[in-house]
Amino acid sequence: MSTDLEAPLTRRRARALHAARHALRVPPVPRDFRSDIEGLRALAVLAVMLWHAGVPLPGGFVGVDVFFVVSGFLMTSLLLEEGRARGRIDLGRFYARRARRLLPAALAALAGTALLTVLFLPRGRWGEVGGDLLASATYVVNWRMAWRSVDYLDLERAPSPLQHYWSLSVEEQFYLVWPVVLLLVLVYAAGRARVFSTLTWVLTLGLLTGSLLVSWRWTLEEPAAYFVTPTRVHELMLGAVVALGARAWPRLPRAVAAALGWLGLGLVGVAFVVITAQTPFPGLWALLPTVGVALVLVAGPAAGGLGPVALLRARPLQWVGRLSYSLYLWHWPFVAVAAEMVHVGRGGPDTLPVHWGLLAVGLSVLPAWWSFALVEDPVRRHGRVLAARLPPGVVVRRTLRLGVNCTLAGAALGLALLLAAPQSETEQAARWRTPDVVEQLRSPVGADTLAVGVDDPAPAEAGGGTGPVVAASAGSGASDVLGEPPPVVQIPERVGDLAVPLQQVPDDVPVLEPEECFVALGGTRVGVCEGGDPEGEVTVALIGDSHAGMWMTAMDAIGRDRGWRVLAMTKSSCPPARGLVVERSGQAGDYRQCTRWQQRLDEALVRESPDVVLLSSASYGTTGDEKVAAGLGARIDMLLEEGMRPALVRDVPRAPFDVPACLLENEDDVPRCAFDREQGLATSGTGHDLLAEQRPGLPVLDLTDAVCPGRTCSPIVGEVVVWRDSNHLSATYVRSLRDVVEEQVSPVVLADRLGEAVRSGVAVGTGR
Repeated sequence: MSTDLEAPLTRRRARALHAARHALRVPPVPRDFRSDIEGLRALAVLAVMLWHAGVPLPGGFVGVDVFFVVSGFLMTSLLLEEGRARGRIDLGRFYARRARRLLPAALAALAGTALLTVLFLPRGRWGEVGGDLLASATYVVNWRMAWRSVDYLDLERAPSPLQHYWSLSVEEQFYLVWPVVLLLVLVYAAGRARVFSTLTWVLTLGLLTGSLLVSWRWTLEEPAAYFVTPTRVHELMLGAVVALGARAWPRLPRAVAAALGWLGLGLVGVAFVVITAQTPFPGLWALLPTVGVALVLVAGPAAGGLGPVALLRARPLQWVGRLSYSLYLWHWPFVAVAAEMVHVGRGGPDTLPVHWGLLAVGLSVLPAWWSFALVEDPVRRHGRVLAARLPPGVVVRRTLRLGVNCTLAGAALGLALLLAAPQSETEQAARWRTPDVVEQLRSPVGADTLAVGVDDPAPAEAGGGTGPVVAASAGSGASDVLGEPPPVVQIPERVGDLAVPLQQVPDDVPVLEPEECFVALGGTRVGVCEGGDPEGEVTVALIGDSHAGMWMTAMDAIGRDRGWRVLAMTKSSCPPARGLVVERSGQAGDYRQCTRWQQRLDEALVRESPDVVLLSSASYGTTGDEKVAAGLGARIDMLLEEGMRPALVRDVPRAPFDVPACLLENEDDVPRCAFDREQGLATSGTGHDLLAEQRPGLPVLDLTDAVCPGRTCSPIVGEVVVWRDSNHLSATYVRSLRDVVEEQVSPVVLADRLGEAVRSGVAVGTGR
């Protein structure tokens, strides 16, 4: 009987011997349970939850960055330990452990979020949430948020209940790539500990530095920088640095380690207070909390009871830390539902009231506990049972299969929600340069059905009507000359048959050509959208935000008929003011992209040299009437100095809710989606009324009477939905306003052509 030493040297045995030799040459990484890490998790999730609830903790959102550093440390420690103990990194085993730890609990939260969506969110939002659910299940939702230029810090808009999955996507992408990188280094080193150590340090520090530079640069330029993985890698790599130096940290003098640990915890606490939604983040500011976390991790082994663990090991924090993953998954969907219920960003409060936020977060604790007790912890413990009973390869295959099934189930939930949502044509198919449907399907439709030249009396009941009616007035005309009673437009009881299907209305947007000429949130260049007659002798330009761009549909038709060259120079959420720093609630720092765009607009206007410039903009309540009016006034002065004739297009009434979504929920009760005109005007066009008062000679084009003919605004006029959301007119309705717009723009163009001074009464409608 041969001994083990006499056994033949097979390929498998050779690998085992090589692994054993290698195992002696890679520094060991401590893997004992650390209560300070559990406490850090608790602080991080509590900060995020309280901030989402509206509690005045300005930098609570940086709790996510605490998680990133801890994850980078733990995952790198695990991989290094496997490399030390086995001489290799088993990717299948690593991915299986991550799948068992993360995916079942994530699927439970996805299923709960889908249920909350169906129960509490309007059907018009199901498609959006379904897409987010699909992206969350496949861990790419951070890129979806970046592509849509979602502002995570903007609490004034109805949030996606799955927006918080962006951070999980970043971590999962890290988990996919980092083990492969370390494995390649391990293979290349071939047991040479110094080579392995040197290359790993070089790669880690290189990724940390490169990502930090990218984060600093992109944060100054792109709102999407908050979500994308390259701007967050440095935080994970900071945790990896702590793991790589794990052999040295226990040698620190106890007093020094304790001082470093408390300093680090202090930095995290300071970050929760001094970093705000106006701080350019992540960028260099992310170093404040992340370096703090790294110092706590460094100090832990040597500081002992003198370090932050004295505080972090408190029993309540340990309990919260155990539940931190489930709490993070479940709290935000409840907050998003609460925001929907109180109509945040849809006519309700500007931000979620604290008492609603705390109620939502408090309610989320129960399903989070159930998820932990019934899914997360049992699945994890079952993995240990399998590992004790079955061969490692079998356990890995079963666990990976579990992970794939969880991913497929989550994706199926997203697809189901997408299919259950009101169906619409694709955005591209729903866009018309000039909506032929207006002429082809129903003529007249929209504003074409309104009477002209009628004063705006109080609402009156129409004989034989089926619902509330409002008096109509759209400019000048002759219906009252004939001695007929003032006509009215009736708010229909039911949605009925529309010129544009209700599900398609959100996509009923103007076509701005060439492609991407409308500048999104992150852009700073000035795109020039072209319409009308390219060879026209008169050039009319629309400048401002999307509320200026929405008039392009009518101006394009007018320009082609009248021989005008029509241009649009517009940028999302950016008024055409000059020298104005826009304050956007939730924006990470001032809206610097808008400021740069405004500066470059000067050059574009001089280059294009339009004859007439129409200015318009939306509501900028956080900036204020005085500042916006002053900025618009400065723009008008600039235009006059350059020989261009300015005119203001008064913003239209803003609905206190998403109009198509309301109609989808109230197809048999349309009057529920009507709203008060004066209130709508009060929340629209920041600074417009003040500007008109300050400059009585400025032509003001006011289409209010044609959009909201009466004291109550009807969501449907002439079988056309007027608003495609809460504040933009549908392109089809704007097209039906063609004649009214022409009637008000033509005198301004004529005055310019005749070289006359702009008169105070030219093309002015009170709209009141």
